[in-house]
Amino acid sequence: MSATFFQKIFFVSVVVACSTIEGLALADKQLVDRVIAVVEDTAIFQSEIDQTVKQLILQRGLTDLEPTERSALKQQVLDELINSKLIVAKAGRLGIDVPFAEIEQLVDQAIEDNEKTLGGEEAFARQLEAEGLTMSELKQLYREQIRNRMLVERVLSTDVDRRSVQVTEADLRALYDRRKSSLPLRPAVVHLRTVYIAMESSQTAQTQAKARADSVYRRVMAGEDFADLARAYSDDPSAKNGGRLGSLKLADLADQAFAEAAGKLAIGEVSQPVLTGYGYHLIKVTGADSTKQEVDLSHILITVKPGDDDIDNVFAKANEIHASLLAGAPFDTTAMRFSDDSATAAEGGDLGWLRVEDLPEFFRDVLSNMKQGDISPVLREPTGFRIVQLLARETERTYRYEEVQEELKKLAEQEKTANIYDDYLNRLRDEFYVDLRGD
Repeated sequence: MSATFFQKIFFVSVVVACSTIEGLALADKQLVDRVIAVVEDTAIFQSEIDQTVKQLILQRGLTDLEPTERSALKQQVLDELINSKLIVAKAGRLGIDVPFAEIEQLVDQAIEDNEKTLGGEEAFARQLEAEGLTMSELKQLYREQIRNRMLVERVLSTDVDRRSVQVTEADLRALYDRRKSSLPLRPAVVHLRTVYIAMESSQTAQTQAKARADSVYRRVMAGEDFADLARAYSDDPSAKNGGRLGSLKLADLADQAFAEAAGKLAIGEVSQPVLTGYGYHLIKVTGADSTKQEVDLSHILITVKPGDDDIDNVFAKANEIHASLLAGAPFDTTAMRFSDDSATAAEGGDLGWLRVEDLPEFFRDVLSNMKQGDISPVLREPTGFRIVQLLARETERTYRYEEVQEELKKLAEQEKTANIYDDYLNRLRDEFYVDLRGD
């Protein structure tokens, strides 16, 4: 099947029209470059295709392309450059343009997003150098790219009648019948309830962890590098990245204490030790994006390590709860009373339907021997003990129509819109002059 409308628009958005010929005669340009195609009065040069391919490789993180893959990408770039220039030509005929200030704002955002994708400014600079692009050249590419994308959106919204994109129930049923055999299988799932008993650490262990966190905090305040201290002392996997957690929405953070502490920090500021269920955190805000309501966060985690007596006491408590469940105590009321999993305790420990493949391997092994209604043994986790009940199980199977109806509707709308887009481009090829001059 051909690419969907949204895939095509995305590709148009990254295909860059770099061939604005200002102050250069076409004959002079041909002396140092080669014209591959002409759309109306605008040429598409070999250098433009090559630059666009480089940008796509940079943007998509494609490092090792086979010659055949690069050739296919070049052809795709040429096709979409022609489409893009047709729509830009139509925009000129319709008197549609885009304010420069809007373009510059999106250029800055595109550069920032690319830096994040590649892992920071240094990695981004290395990739730019590898592709033979300067920052100035890339920004100019993005200016043309973003202007073209916005022109495409405005021309299509002005000049294309999308009222015909109406999807009926019959359309969806027919699409389901055509695609059913090629749909991915619905994975095996289980419906579980749980009682989770968190590890209770001794006051001595908490005091020792707090002392470690205070010591690291004093070193941060004395001017030592936060990332270096994170690599040396943090107990979190993010330590190897200098404690960097990336861009996050505070509203999405599960731990309220962490979110509240981070929300009070200015950019560059570091919190005093904050206690959560994981231990003590030193939190640093390294940046913010008010438009996305996101903050860039780093942290140093000092975990509270329970002693042997702590573990034994919690394990004994878990075994008492397990025995009462085996003796017939209602699982839901037991979870409401004893579970330390705040997200599920109020719901009687209900975890809902979970994909078996997403569960830890040891947990899958336990479930494989359980029947509906069975209660698991007491299971050890890094931060506590867990008991689960298997409520139901469904094996891997084909998705039913009702389960994928919304996805089918989106796909059908995309296909219809893509057809409208293709028909529109064909009409533009009749309306404007297009000359293909070979490879």
